[in-house]
Amino acid sequence: MGLDQLPHIPSAYAAPTESSAEDTSFTIEGLLASIADGFREKGVAYAAGAPVELVNNAPRLLNLLPGEQGFGPISQHPVGGIDDMDWALRLGGAVPNYEPRNAAERIANRIGGELGATAVPLAAGLGRVAGQTTAQINRAAAAPSSVGQGLVAQFTQPLAVNPAGALAREGAYATAAGTGAGVATEMFGDGPVADTLGSIAGTGALATGSAASQALWNLGAAAVGAPKFRGGAVDEAVADHLMNNSAQLAAQQSATGGSVDTQSLVDALRREAPVETAVPGYRANIADRTGDTGLATLAYNVDANTPGAAIMRRNANDAAVGDVIAGMTPQGNPARVRTDLQTSVDNRIAEALGLQEAAQRQFDDASQAVAPTLPTAEARGSGIRAALADAYAGAQDDVRQKYAALDGDGTLVNPQGLVERSTVTDANLAPNDAKRFRPVEAATIQEMRPGDQAPFRETGLVNEFNRPIMAENPPVDQTVPLSDIMATRSGLTDDVRAARAAGQNQAARIGGQYVDDIDAYLEQALTPELQQQFSDARTARRDVADRFERPGTANAEALRTREGGAYAMDDSAVGPRYAQPDKGRLSDLKSLLAEAGTDPRAREGLADTVLADVEARGLINKPEALTKYLGERQVLLGEFPELRQKLEAAGAASGELSTATRAAQDTEKRLTAPGRSPEASYLKYSEDRVLDSVRTVTNAADPREATRQLVASAGSPTAVQDLRTALWEEVKNRGQLSSPNATGGQRWNGRVLRDLFEDPKFSAVAQELWADDPEDLANIKEVFSALAGAEGSSRAKAVNTSGTGQAVTGKYDPSLTTASVASRARSVNRGHLSPIIAGIDLVGTWLRRKSAQVQSRAVDQITSEVINNPGLAADLLERYNPATQGAYTRMLTQKWGVRAPTLLQLLDGLENEDPTLEALQRDSDSLEVTIRPGDNRRSDGKRWDPDTGTWVD
Repeated sequence: MGLDQLPHIPSAYAAPTESSAEDTSFTIEGLLASIADGFREKGVAYAAGAPVELVNNAPRLLNLLPGEQGFGPISQHPVGGIDDMDWALRLGGAVPNYEPRNAAERIANRIGGELGATAVPLAAGLGRVAGQTTAQINRAAAAPSSVGQGLVAQFTQPLAVNPAGALAREGAYATAAGTGAGVATEMFGDGPVADTLGSIAGTGALATGSAASQALWNLGAAAVGAPKFRGGAVDEAVADHLMNNSAQLAAQQSATGGSVDTQSLVDALRREAPVETAVPGYRANIADRTGDTGLATLAYNVDANTPGAAIMRRNANDAAVGDVIAGMTPQGNPARVRTDLQTSVDNRIAEALGLQEAAQRQFDDASQAVAPTLPTAEARGSGIRAALADAYAGAQDDVRQKYAALDGDGTLVNPQGLVERSTVTDANLAPNDAKRFRPVEAATIQEMRPGDQAPFRETGLVNEFNRPIMAENPPVDQTVPLSDIMATRSGLTDDVRAARAAGQNQAARIGGQYVDDIDAYLEQALTPELQQQFSDARTARRDVADRFERPGTANAEALRTREGGAYAMDDSAVGPRYAQPDKGRLSDLKSLLAEAGTDPRAREGLADTVLADVEARGLINKPEALTKYLGERQVLLGEFPELRQKLEAAGAASGELSTATRAAQDTEKRLTAPGRSPEASYLKYSEDRVLDSVRTVTNAADPREATRQLVASAGSPTAVQDLRTALWEEVKNRGQLSSPNATGGQRWNGRVLRDLFEDPKFSAVAQELWADDPEDLANIKEVFSALAGAEGSSRAKAVNTSGTGQAVTGKYDPSLTTASVASRARSVNRGHLSPIIAGIDLVGTWLRRKSAQVQSRAVDQITSEVINNPGLAADLLERYNPATQGAYTRMLTQKWGVRAPTLLQLLDGLENEDPTLEALQRDSDSLEVTIRPGDNRRSDGKRWDPDTGTWVD
């Protein structure tokens, strides 16, 4: 081996050299510095560089063979070895080494080295655990795919299932091993044998002491009956009890053929139940956390027998639930929304009544405008007839003037032709007609006959011969005034008109024959000029007759008189005779309008007749009927456009009044009659009956629309919040339990509350009221739904049973009965036992029985706690998980206190016959220096001179 190959394996556990001055002063700073130095240099650096050093020093194993000596390391300075690691940990030499000054610091330095060496593999194990789940590691440990994977899983499984416990255990045993090794080297000198045996003694002492202290603690706790008595047996018994009652694990065991892994149950126990997420501060039991039916039944039975823990948990949960519900409770004022609704209803009714009053005033004005001016039908008919009579009289005057012009100059005519015609007419009359219907004018015509006068006439005197004296008659006048004939004609036409008006058609026909005779005579007797005048006069007369005298017409009827001069038609019938609809006798209306249409009396009479008819029919109050009425009188009202406008306005006003009246009535009825509107139903109840008011909304045919209508009617910014508060009265009424809990606190029924918000009608109201904040409503439903699923164990009692737990279970088991004491006393009296032996026997018996009794009570107590503390249950099931139970006590790096640094020291202590290397080793070990990696220089600047075999500047 060449001198350039430097050994870099300083003794890990070197004692002070003989030249070192022992400093016996004790300081905390020195101990801490010793521990830190050992942790770095003899711990982390050694453990981290151990793989490289073990490979590098493997040739030294050959020195163990018989006759073989002088084998050294592969390299005096392996890259990545202990020196490199220590140099890096000292930040390139910036951190100086600390040399322990006394035995205490050396022991502390040894403990630090042990802790540092332990930390490296544990850190590696934790790093590997971080990339895998516990379930994966457990599966690898239970069924490894290879030997390497199995070893890795066995090492990492304790760190995965219980990292804190594994680190604490490894730290404790590392401290014990370091303490034992440090004490041994101080007592027996530096060397691997003392160090190894010391570390083994230290870990063994810790294991023995731990077991003994636990046993003493259990014994003492059992002796005094401590309520907190705990032990591995108790915890394991409780864990087994949980596993034996779990339906999930039973199904798992059945599926896997016997193997059980409680990890899934542990995860469920550590995962918050929905109610815990929804209700801060709520503590679920194991049944709610896992949803395991078997554990639910176990929880029910345990809570029935030992309800203390359950009662405390439930009381706390009731308070948490109360706090959450109090936070969700709307902060509105139901009385305020009722006041707002009442005000809105009153205002709407008042508004509707105001509209009705306005419509009434408008209608009254329109009705006044269409009231008849002439109050009676007689007055209206008299006015129409007067206007018509005046028109008739004017027409007759015109005819008379025309006829008067014919004889204005005293014209004489020979009536012979007229007499002859009249004679023929007389001769043609039937005897009855001649007696009944021959007009008196016929005799007048006959009297116009010129006489056949004798030439002479008797004078009444006689002559001497007694013979009458005859005198010559004057010549006979053969003419008559034309006026006489015209007067006769006028009389005949009056008779004819009267007969026709009276319905005496035969008299009128016969009278007309004589009129025709006169007209035929005049056509021949008159000169051409007079004939034209006569034709005009006769035309005018026919026109008048057609206009005013034609039988059956309204004009003729209105103007016809009866004997005595009075009118045959009553005045009250005149107006209706002319005010005809479009489908009536419009000729009568038109004739009146033609003859007297401009006469105010006729127009007023017609208009008032229509208005009176409308009034009599009550059409002003019947807009639709009025519209129909007006439509049926287009011709009449076409002559009176202003009348149509007034009637249409009155009809419109009537319609508006009817609409306003109906609206007011409907509004008042709808807003005041319960059942007609949400407002009326809600306001049916007083302020102190909010719950009844709310139920009118939730029981409505359309609850959502009813709610929307109430909010709109209230019209205030607080209406929604106030109605929410009112609705919450139903929540409190339905959800609050009548009986308080053990501390007097309020209890809530989650299932009832969940069902309430799932009710379609109640939910519709809630959705409408929380439409602007659906997240708040969703949170409320989430809380109530979570509460509904909570305390599932309370529903796990057997079917058809009361569920009452059996309190008396035969638990009377005294630790030492009177019979036992009496038996020992008799043995002492008989000399079979000494008093001391009897006393020891009694104490031993009492301790055994007391321990069993306390342990049994501890199992019951812890079971009760576990049922109501899922975290504790998870800890026990995780600790005693059949799949990982061995990992809780498995040693990783400290088993027997044997580590890689110890092996390195053993290799370093093997025989080496190279004097140069031995000198170099001794020199290096005696100096507080380190050798820089990669060269042959020390940290103090000196280098190794192979020629002289010494360190030189």
